[in-house]
Amino acid sequence: MVTYYKDNYTDIAVVQRTKPGNLVCGDAHIVMQMEEYSICAVVDGLGSGRGAHESAEKAVQAIKEHHKETAVEILQRCNTSLSNERGAVITLLHIDYVNRLLTYTNYGNIGFILYYPDGTVVQPMPKRGYLCGRKQKIVSEQYEYKAGSTIVMYSDGVEKVPSKQSLITHFDDSDVISEKLYSVNDDATLMVGKLK
Repeated sequence: MVTYYKDNYTDIAVVQRTKPGNLVCGDAHIVMQMEEYSICAVVDGLGSGRGAHESAEKAVQAIKEHHKETAVEILQRCNTSLSNERGAVITLLHIDYVNRLLTYTNYGNIGFILYYPDGTVVQPMPKRGYLCGRKQKIVSEQYEYKAGSTIVMYSDGVEKVPSKQSLITHFDDSDVISEKLYSVNDDATLMVGKLK
């Protein structure tokens, strides 16, 4: 199933799939489109099933409650919320519409790619590890963006990210929901967004 989020500054589509055989998805996502910014995150609870789902949902709840804080502070809140849980990996973006600035923060193997309209690609290396309440050093990176830029975030259940050309030129639903993109052995979440 594809979920769409649209406002005057972003068009975002998210595909999330549960690992075959499980009743709940161990991945989660959140898109909060506010007046001057958006918060977007993909969360993967460790493992799969109920325990992974509960960890992912706790992190999403922390993001909802603290979305006005900085990206680093939000991830620190997620870490605190995951004490005595399995844990989770997270990539979070704060999209500042006023200054046209993306703040990226990550802990664990959730991929992120920023495609500029001129074909330039930014793909930071994810931080190794996971959040579970232990003290962690969380940092952020900032990137200016231009209208027409595309963001992609994906959990490790996404085996193949849609091609750069299809994302830059036009968003093709059939490409995003193609069965070939997702693992049959894991939960999967793919978020694709166009920045205006």
